[in-house]
Amino acid sequence: MGIPGQWLPVLAAYGFSLQDVRKDPCWGIAAGAWILAVERMYAGGGNGVSARGHFVYPGVLPSIPTRYVQWANRASASTGVPAALILAVAAQESGFNPDAVSPKGAQGLMQFMPGTWDRFGEGSPFDPKAAIFAGARYLRYLAGKLGSWKLAIAGYNAGGQAVVNAGYRVPPFRQTQRYVPAVLARYQYFQSRVAGSESRAK
Repeated sequence: MGIPGQWLPVLAAYGFSLQDVRKDPCWGIAAGAWILAVERMYAGGGNGVSARGHFVYPGVLPSIPTRYVQWANRASASTGVPAALILAVAAQESGFNPDAVSPKGAQGLMQFMPGTWDRFGEGSPFDPKAAIFAGARYLRYLAGKLGSWKLAIAGYNAGGQAVVNAGYRVPPFRQTQRYVPAVLARYQYFQSRVAGSESRAK
């Protein structure tokens, strides 16, 4: 029996390689055991299943604040970046925490380094609206430079030059190799929940 489709973005977000889960029986068993543990954790509460039948456990896939959806749709309209992709990056980067600061100094909802913020941002990186619009501008820039949303996601994590140096492929960094499918899985999950996300990420 395969892994239920609604769990794939959750697994990816938590660091599972979806390719390994699908092809390697050991990883499939490990993923199934992890899912069972999460289901047992929330058993009886009734909080884990949405009206569409998808599992949305607190702390596993964060809910999207309504105002973030509105801002992402506006940013999408002005940049052409799918709103669900903007939100997928935000979820992966900070879990929708506008006050997040990484050990390396990345700041805010979209986890901008100061130098990148100076180029693409306006105001404060801790302002979630400003961060969403800046993130959309940066993703649009990366997609234009690298040729696809998938490589733009890789560039968001590793830097655009790293993608170029890898021959316009996802760089062979372990973190980036996990980051890209995790964001794409979140994008797929959010796409059905966010208006204005018609452009598919490829």
